[in-house]
Amino acid sequence: MVVLAAIGEEEASKRVIEAAEELATAYDEDLVVVHVIPDDAMDEHIRTMRELPGYSDTGVSDETERAADFARRMVETTLDQTQRERVTVEGRVGSPEAQIRSTAEELDARYLVIGGRGRSPVGKAMFGSTTQSILLKSDRPVLTIRTTDDR
Repeated sequence: MVVLAAIGEEEASKRVIEAAEELATAYDEDLVVVHVIPDDAMDEHIRTMRELPGYSDTGVSDETERAADFARRMVETTLDQTQRERVTVEGRVGSPEAQIRSTAEELDARYLVIGGRGRSPVGKAMFGSTTQSILLKSDRPVLTIRTTDDR
């Protein structure tokens, strides 16, 4: 079994990785960090990544590898060398909710750690919510880390 951390392209995803690493350590599990590039938002995703410090070299290449590379870089800038020894990364392309749930099932994840933006119920109803969908449909424990500082 593993602990699966699903991260987005925001800098606050580092908090998801940190929480997942603590959980993996506590339960003596390996940690897998997955980043999903939404297939319907590829161009916007590339622009967003290029705006992050250290990602200006992001170009058009294999989307799955690019997603894995993003996860790898986030892990490297978040965890120290000792913490990274039991971490692997996964890159996926498609529906984030479907890909995260599929990865959790494939890896038989003991826990799933995800970020949440703290939108209002109306915002979730109007725009949907990957986090909410995963919480409602997951067949395993989910730890949600707030990825915005507004309270």
